[in-house]
Amino acid sequence: MSEIKLAKYLQLALFSAVVLGGYLLENLGIAYVSEGGSPVVKIHLYAYILLALFGLLVLSRGMAASVAELGQLASIWWWSFIALSAVIVYGLATQGTSGMAYMVNTFLAPLLLLVLLAQLSHSQLQRILVLLAYLLLFNSLLAVGEYVLNTRIVSVEFDSFAFFRSTALMTHPLNNALITVALALLLCSYTRLPAFAYIGLVILALFAFGGRAALALFCLGALVCAVPALWRFLTRGVAVDRRYLAVLMMLGYFAFIAFIVVLIESGITERITSKMYIDHSATARLDVFYLLEQLSPKEWVFGASASLMAAIEFYIDISVIENYLVGWIFNFGLIGAVPLFIAAFLPLGYFFYHGNLVSRTAIGVFMIVGVTNNSLTTKTPVLLLLYCALFCALKLQQKAQQSIRAQGASHACAT
Repeated sequence: MSEIKLAKYLQLALFSAVVLGGYLLENLGIAYVSEGGSPVVKIHLYAYILLALFGLLVLSRGMAASVAELGQLASIWWWSFIALSAVIVYGLATQGTSGMAYMVNTFLAPLLLLVLLAQLSHSQLQRILVLLAYLLLFNSLLAVGEYVLNTRIVSVEFDSFAFFRSTALMTHPLNNALITVALALLLCSYTRLPAFAYIGLVILALFAFGGRAALALFCLGALVCAVPALWRFLTRGVAVDRRYLAVLMMLGYFAFIAFIVVLIESGITERITSKMYIDHSATARLDVFYLLEQLSPKEWVFGASASLMAAIEFYIDISVIENYLVGWIFNFGLIGAVPLFIAAFLPLGYFFYHGNLVSRTAIGVFMIVGVTNNSLTTKTPVLLLLYCALFCALKLQQKAQQSIRAQGASHACAT
């Protein structure tokens, strides 16, 4: 398969991961998130595409040669793949095929994507980042539009909220918020919109999703990323065309006014501003650790018993474990939770170590916001999209650094 075809299929997979959310599939008659139905339909289209592409790549080049294209990331990929394989085998032995679609969609597909991305040129990686940037922008605009119109484009099935919260394309509001804060800092410079306008729309979307922790941490992360650029501007200045600067300032002025008008007139801030205290929702995220005290030594190792799983609501007043770490221990025990943690977060450690300030900030925000909800205990494309953005950004960063070093070397030779 040619590189161009591979890139197009990967773009299709990423597009379907964002647009074909769980509840949209349910509305189309596919039992993706509801109980029952064929196990075949529980695996998402993007996972099938990636499995097929990975299979074709391995058949043509061999698995070792394909993974070797990851370079320094290859050894980490193998550790993650082996750890995930162990969890899948353990899950099949203890729970059968129940929950295996979760493993494939949430954890296996992102690992396969890394190998496939490693086969692409820098120009193709750039196009993928542009696609992700516009998909996230569209989802954010959709969220704001849903809130302003007080309606949802996709019919959803979960308990109603005290305040309207947008669901956009990616199912639950908190899942949308987690994906948005994980990607926005990485993608804000890959559209025709100025970065500040992109960030402003994302902040409005986070208000619409109603994620308090996500909003606060994203604003803090955006400030951290802006400080170096602001410091350079104040101390050394920036060489820029005056007309371009004038247009940018004018756009910033009108964007700021529009931002303030939407904040005030739409009521989009009501849910968050009325919840600036430790309410029942926030308490549930703290009470969840009380569940760990109910585990017996055997349950710590192998996972909670059926009776304890059924009694979750009795202990914390809600039936959902709003913390993926606790959820993994309850579902798999330490024997499964530890390798699952390795499989999911070892690549993020690599990207954090080798990435720039923006990548590190995005990972930090994702890690903290992630423990405030249960998105990673459900079928979600958040790791798929985050791995993709981080990998592409790192490759482009390394290319830029190589160009700078090459220019420096040629200049030294000339002198």
